[in-house]
Amino acid sequence: MEETIHEIKEEEGLRSRKMRTTPVGKLLFRMSMPAIMSMLVQALYNVVDSIFISWDSAKGLDALGIAFPLQTLIVAFAVGIGVGANAQIAKKLGEGRNDEASATARNALFMAATAALVFVALAFTVSRPFMSLFSSDAQTIDMGTQYLTIVMGLSFGTFLEITLSKTLQATGNMIVPMVSQLIGAVTNIVLDPVFIFAFDMGVAGAAIATVIGQICSFIFVTTVFITRKQDVSLRFRGFRPQWRYIKAIFIIGLPTIVMNSVSSFTTMAMNAIVRPLSENAIRILSSVYFKLQSFVFMPVFGLTQGALPILSYNYGSDDDKRYKRAAKLTVMVALCIMAVGTVLFQTCTPLLLKIFNASGTFMSEGIYALRIISISFVFAAFGITVTTIFQSLGRGVSSLIMSLMRQVVLLLPFALLLASVSGIWGVWFCYPISEFIVCAVFTPLSVRAIGKSFMAKRSDKPAAATDEAVG
Repeated sequence: MEETIHEIKEEEGLRSRKMRTTPVGKLLFRMSMPAIMSMLVQALYNVVDSIFISWDSAKGLDALGIAFPLQTLIVAFAVGIGVGANAQIAKKLGEGRNDEASATARNALFMAATAALVFVALAFTVSRPFMSLFSSDAQTIDMGTQYLTIVMGLSFGTFLEITLSKTLQATGNMIVPMVSQLIGAVTNIVLDPVFIFAFDMGVAGAAIATVIGQICSFIFVTTVFITRKQDVSLRFRGFRPQWRYIKAIFIIGLPTIVMNSVSSFTTMAMNAIVRPLSENAIRILSSVYFKLQSFVFMPVFGLTQGALPILSYNYGSDDDKRYKRAAKLTVMVALCIMAVGTVLFQTCTPLLLKIFNASGTFMSEGIYALRIISISFVFAAFGITVTTIFQSLGRGVSSLIMSLMRQVVLLLPFALLLASVSGIWGVWFCYPISEFIVCAVFTPLSVRAIGKSFMAKRSDKPAAATDEAVG
């Protein structure tokens, strides 16, 4: 018995040494690099359908652009559940509560499966009405309806794979999620031309290739959990949903769900605002910009994925010095990534647009739009990392307020104002303006939140329990 206890302590000590004593820079690199690579693969995943379709049909590209907000809604809920589970699992492991970490993982999977069933219902009820809101062209509506019905109706692969990958990331395993994303992306890239061109299935073929890739990723991660021992157990024998775990996951994941869901609804609103200004506007914004900017934003999301368990673990273990070093380094790296992205969007815009077979006014308007919007990238680096800081502290309300400020309270009013004043040439400035204001307000508030959270924790008043507003 004593030997068993000693082995358990020794195993926990090995894991703790990684999170507690490894130099922060080295640890962040090890934890985030696989996630960054995974996110880059995910960015490729997002853009490949549009690239192939752009060379097959201009109307097909328009259909994918209109469908994009609902497609991202799937990822919003999947990632939100995964992020909530990630933070809670890492925190429980940091506190030495492995059984509760396992219970959190099982309840997260239950939430993911339930959400997937909801999207099955949405696939057959909202796809065509949604497409009809943004297009009067019958062919474009039909193409978009086919695409949405397939990707939403078979979204279980996305939900379960993301939740399982986030669970692994919480334990420090960043390699398997990266490989999972790679498997899905490669599968999609290989099958896209087959279904789109060889089988002449067009947009429907792109959707089929996408869901097959997602299901392959899910099968791979599931196989890893079945065949290899993990820090958390997913044994479902006698499982019953437990509200306290679901609530904890939901509170932490809600800002991510809202942030990405609001992003989806904001994209719909922006599509509605810019549609009367130019026939190319929706194509530029949803079919091109949001697909290209993912190659800049996704690495930062990967960085924060690696940073979140480090921050959560050190908050759980009450190590404010390592927490602050990790937070500062995360911000600095995010700024560097965004700066590189800004340079690329400013200097290589024509080449980027040519990937989508752009020409004429589509090319000229696209160059202007991408250069203006990319001014916001550096400010957005603060927004993304500060959101992660709030999540690691259990301050879901603060992160939620910040998300709403970035994507609703500021962005849409400025878009409406600029569109009415200067049309298509001014509307794109709404992005850098809103990101700058959020950066200026919430960055100092996040510094204050860190200090208050650690003080509350040491006073036996967990900050997560009060979740004060950012003021």
